Amino acid sequence: MSLLALSLTLLLGQTPAQAPTLEELERTAREAEVKQLRAQVELLQTELEAQQSQQQEDQERLQSLEQREATVSARAQALEQLRLQRVESLRSGYQWMITADQLLEKGDFSVGPALTYARQDISDALANAGETGGGDTARFLESALGRLITLEESVEQRDLYRARLELQTAGFELNQAWRLSLQRPGATLVNQ
Repeated sequence: MSLLALSLTLLLGQTPAQAPTLEELERTAREAEVKQLRAQVELLQTELEAQQSQQQEDQERLQSLEQREATVSARAQALEQLRLQRVESLRSGYQWMITADQLLEKGDFSVGPALTYARQDISDALANAGETGGGDTARFLESALGRLITLEESVEQRDLYRARLELQTAGFELNQAWRLSLQRPGATLVNQ
């Protein structure tokens, strides 16, 4: 420092600036480094918390998807079980209708019990079709049930031709319902 600068510094009441010592430089460097390391640690902690939060959200989303998949799978299994029950009810009802037709073919009008069992089986299939959303199947089954009522009236009137005609038409409708029931439900049916 020059003499003039020193005298001006003293005149103004300032003490001459001394060059920092090596210890002060090292301390300042350490403080800066510590400050920088703390900032990095805080940044890492913030990133870690964000990752943990994202993992928690991902885990919750995964659990939700697994639960939904289990629900959809259970619904699909229930629908398949109902479909199989409906197919069995239709098969049984059709067998009773064949029995009634065989009796009528012989001229025997005592078809009441066979028709009662057929109606019961078809009614079970109809209730099942309503539960699974089988609209076309339900329409065929309702029509077949109506024909069985007309068939009973024809039997009471001893009209063999009309009785067998109603039985044949009911059999055709039952066959159509059975064919529709054999088809496995699509993905949209599972979501109903």
